[in-house]
Amino acid sequence: MPYLNNIAVLDVETTGVNPERCAILSIGIVSYGEKLDEFYREYYPFDGAEVVEESMRVNGLDIDNIERGRVNDPENVVDDVRSFLKSNRCNVTAGQNPSFDRNFVNAYAERYVSDFRLPIWMLDMHSACMAYMLEKGIDIPRKPDGGLFLSADKIFEFAGLGAEPKPHNALNGARYEFEALCRIIYGKSVLPQFRDRPVPEELVK
Repeated sequence: MPYLNNIAVLDVETTGVNPERCAILSIGIVSYGEKLDEFYREYYPFDGAEVVEESMRVNGLDIDNIERGRVNDPENVVDDVRSFLKSNRCNVTAGQNPSFDRNFVNAYAERYVSDFRLPIWMLDMHSACMAYMLEKGIDIPRKPDGGLFLSADKIFEFAGLGAEPKPHNALNGARYEFEALCRIIYGKSVLPQFRDRPVPEELVK
């Protein structure tokens, strides 16, 4: 059975939050059409990329230790993403904040003059989980000031996965997001890494 058919969860780790000035350091992608397929690669930053300390603490990567071989060239980012999506027949990407990942990949397409762009339609894990909670009358976590606060870790905990290990890894993040979406949508565990973590009763269908 396909899960999130024609949809791939995409997660990128970057040197900062500005897609025009900051670089992609790693990409993780998970898809499950006819079979489970995953992709992970690290890339060295382009010359002059802005590096923000907080972002580097989040991803835990050391730029100096990223290989500088041909496959790690930042010019390959767009083709790597395009090839994975094409081979898995995916035309929609998903994640907790998929516009962030899309904007970085598309900025690389502009930088390296590619005709490929990730489309505007995406599956947002945050919205999917919030819609489920609203439908079922489940209280949505809030900030101290009363505002809604449904972070990725809150969603993972709601789905029975626990908080994602830190520092953040792009493939691990994509796996957590894919599994959480499947639990919310299908009410079952899909990825082998999470079979020992029961699906909460309120999600089982």
